[in-house]
Amino acid sequence: MAYQSFEIAQLRARQEALDKQLAEVKERETRLVLIEIVQKMREYGISLNELMGRKPGSQPDEPSAKYRDPVSGSTWSGRGRAPAWIAGKDRNEFLVDKHAAARAMVQAALFPDGH
Repeated sequence: MAYQSFEIAQLRARQEALDKQLAEVKERETRLVLIEIVQKMREYGISLNELMGRKPGSQPDEPSAKYRDPVSGSTWSGRGRAPAWIAGKDRNEFLVDKHAAARAMVQAALFPDGH
């Protein structure tokens, strides 16, 4: 370990303590906000479907097939763990909607880190 002055060590220890305290306070405030949101939803009769922008009483959408294995015909929605037939390969090759391939290429060029 490189030499460190006592003052630097003290400051780092204080910084670690403050970082821990900050994380705890943020977590506590987040819980309080979630409780407040749930209370308001109950007070105004707002359902999770409405909160997600769906019509009251509607069911969540089932994920549709986004990728298809040309050999077996198996499909995958793109959610969850990738099946063996697509894992580690260029997913654009397996897209059901070929227009989506062009959009995916543009998106990859604009947002190379996947955002």
